[in-house]
Amino acid sequence: MVPVSPPVEIVSPFVRELFAYWQRRSAGRLAPRPRDIEPGDIKRLLPYISISDVIAEPFDLRYRLGGTAVVETSGYDFAGQFLHEMPVTTGMEHWKKHYVRVVNEKRPFYGRYRGNLGPDLARYVDHGAFPLSSDGVVVDRIIEIEDWSEIRGVVLTGLDLPIWQFEPLPGRRMAEKLSPDIDATLARRPGESSA
Repeated sequence: MVPVSPPVEIVSPFVRELFAYWQRRSAGRLAPRPRDIEPGDIKRLLPYISISDVIAEPFDLRYRLGGTAVVETSGYDFAGQFLHEMPVTTGMEHWKKHYVRVVNEKRPFYGRYRGNLGPDLARYVDHGAFPLSSDGVVVDRIIEIEDWSEIRGVVLTGLDLPIWQFEPLPGRRMAEKLSPDIDATLARRPGESSA
């Protein structure tokens, strides 16, 4: 199965960096094994990463760990908790469908938080969810990243629901090898030109 690269809406260099790392560690397989992920290789990404075990029937996730920035944003440490137990204020059904796609289609999927912080003031936080497979057949873990690096100090549980919404992005672009000029692309926001 060919993986799906981040769509153009995903501008976070952290999400794109985790995709590139995930793709390298897959080494032509369905996905990396959990033991293929070396924390030292992705040290600067760790505050934004969560890892969960996939529970097949009924579908659920059990979180193994959450990075410090994700925990800060969530307002609590969710390690050891199940997805269905968590106080998800950004749309539980969106999240469940998002994760089910990762497991069933055995490839990465992406999404974005949109925060309406004031009149004409919207902020975005990019997200990527990547499958891991111990046996090369079944997706049994998910490694995900939420890039809160530009919006520190925000706590989702302390905000009203209309402020932050999560929207999964369709996985419509087949993976392309990261181009040599990827660094220049990552530095631009949608609508910005390279000149």
